[in-house]
Amino acid sequence: MTLKQEVQRIASSYIEKKKDALLVIGLIHQGETHVFHFGDHPIQKRVEPEDVIFEIGSISKVFTTSILSSMLQKGQMKLDDSISLYCPHIRKNHPIQIEQLATHTSGLPPHRLLRDLQLCFLPKVRRDMFCQYSLDELMKLLNSKKWNQPKSFPSRYSNVGVGLLGLIMGWSRHKTYEQLLMDYIVDELHLSSTFITIKDDIKSKMILGHRENGKEVPPLHMLDYQGAGAIRSTITDLLSFLSAHLHADADSFWKITHEPRGDMGRNMSMGLGWVIDDTGLICHNGATSGFSSFIGFRPHSKAGVVVLSNYRNRITQDSPDRIAYDLLDMLESKIK
Repeated sequence: MTLKQEVQRIASSYIEKKKDALLVIGLIHQGETHVFHFGDHPIQKRVEPEDVIFEIGSISKVFTTSILSSMLQKGQMKLDDSISLYCPHIRKNHPIQIEQLATHTSGLPPHRLLRDLQLCFLPKVRRDMFCQYSLDELMKLLNSKKWNQPKSFPSRYSNVGVGLLGLIMGWSRHKTYEQLLMDYIVDELHLSSTFITIKDDIKSKMILGHRENGKEVPPLHMLDYQGAGAIRSTITDLLSFLSAHLHADADSFWKITHEPRGDMGRNMSMGLGWVIDDTGLICHNGATSGFSSFIGFRPHSKAGVVVLSNYRNRITQDSPDRIAYDLLDMLESKIK
């Protein structure tokens, strides 16, 4: 089978019974880049699939930690810095360190359905989606007795933790998170369609997302914790980002993010932002209310994949994660 036929065999069933679905796949294989797409969406009449803009959700986190690693290499920040060095609203010598935010070991809370229910009965407070604390609430939490003494916390995935990291990096440089994104990643890689703030001249290239039931959802807006999940991008830009990591020199700042730094259980470890499994796969997935995505690579085989969908999936449904794992296995089988 040709590469195109293999990809079609693995991925084409995903779009069945999904109205206006668009699935775009990018592969890096044997030094070459390939893009495939499945689905029939009206946007394809005016925009090439390579240029369609998707919400990438938590893939934003590895952009955030890539910015961090560049700042580390430039001496602008240190992993063992206390978060209080960069925020006057947090008490001095706070025990949480920068590395803990980047590896989900800060003790900051994960997303919980129970907390969502509690918020329904609280006064209206602006909170970012999937981040169950406003910035004021988070400052109060950080100044509470919970962090009176340094502690070692187990890995616990926290949107507010990585979102806070993005804020702290911005505060340290007197810039917004989006300005950091432009300065450290977009300009570095010459990306053309990676951003957070929606401008009029780009709206025509943005595809609408869908809930699991097919209902369209409006574009995501995050104000405080943008580093956790607010980035929008294209398959073209994400392949450039993936290539930078996949082909990184040993002394490059990209490589800093790949080093395992903590055990996550289930044969997985945590780098700076990246999840690393026992096969050597370095990856992260993403989801917003209307999108799902995956990015990953195996350094030993120089194979990488990006999968973007304008549908959010139920746990019981097929997903970009499954497609990506199968695609990587297929690519590696062709190398052997």
